[in-house]
Amino acid sequence: MKSNLLLIFTLVALWANAQHTYISDRRFFTPDELIGYDFKPAMKEVPKEIQEDLEPGEYSFGITQNHLYVKGEGIEGVYNINNIQPEEYGFKLALMNARDARLQGHLKVIVNKYGMVETLIFKRAPADKETIFYLAAIPGQVKEQEKAYFTDRGELAIALPDSIWGKSIHPFMRIHTADRVQERLRMKDSTTLSFVVEVTVVEKDAKKKKKDSAAPTTADSVSVDAAVSLVVATDSATVAAAATGADKKVKITKEYFVVERSIVQYEDGQREDKTTKHLVKRISDKEDTQAGDQEERFQWEFVNDKKEKLVLYLNGDHTVSRMLINDKTYLMRGF
Repeated sequence: MKSNLLLIFTLVALWANAQHTYISDRRFFTPDELIGYDFKPAMKEVPKEIQEDLEPGEYSFGITQNHLYVKGEGIEGVYNINNIQPEEYGFKLALMNARDARLQGHLKVIVNKYGMVETLIFKRAPADKETIFYLAAIPGQVKEQEKAYFTDRGELAIALPDSIWGKSIHPFMRIHTADRVQERLRMKDSTTLSFVVEVTVVEKDAKKKKKDSAAPTTADSVSVDAAVSLVVATDSATVAAAATGADKKVKITKEYFVVERSIVQYEDGQREDKTTKHLVKRISDKEDTQAGDQEERFQWEFVNDKKEKLVLYLNGDHTVSRMLINDKTYLMRGF
């Protein structure tokens, strides 16, 4: 299990190209929310000794349920987490080196009034001095670009389940549920969750009873004067435009999908555009009547024949909060 978690942390770092962790990336209010997060600071300081800027990924602190994975010169290693305690300044992780029980130290996680982590204070062993690691503030240009691109929690309102079709979501964070590893997404990942209707039109010969008679049309059988075979997404106007003649009939079928798309970068530098389509047979709507407008009140489960777990969570004001797709949870920006 330990090596598996380390591999996932490594892959997540590769997908993010080892970029710095920004202060505003995530908010933490309980110790449990730290699990699976990988902090990549931008500056290191030993008071009255050194202060230096860090390259992206030069130092990192990955927190799991039982271990702290530390990367960086002089402190690299795997540390057992004895406990995580809330403190006035944030949280304190009591540590013990997994290979040397004499190395007992701590990691202090300093948060601001918004629950965002600004500073990490690391001490490897009782005889060591504390080293301060500062997280970077998000650059103004990046902030504006990401604000326009990612879907914020509370931004996209969807009144009814039937209104979801044709909508797309750009989540900000992906959590690998089984291993509880949190992956901060980037715009270049092109991670999108789309709710698509695919309309297929197949031509059929119309039976002519009389020369001047016109074949009746229905919602699933319309007349066209040319061969038609096409697939469109949420564009019934295209189908209607094809019904201009009386020599052919077509059969229209609709299929509903949740489409999961992301560009993944591997260790060898190659990138793959991965798309997964999840067929939807129906939507099951549940409501927590005790939840408020800014709390997750609605659960829309997209049901299919494969027993997949596809659940969209909405706040009390019907705005999108997060989505669960099998072994991954996607968070909107603002968590």
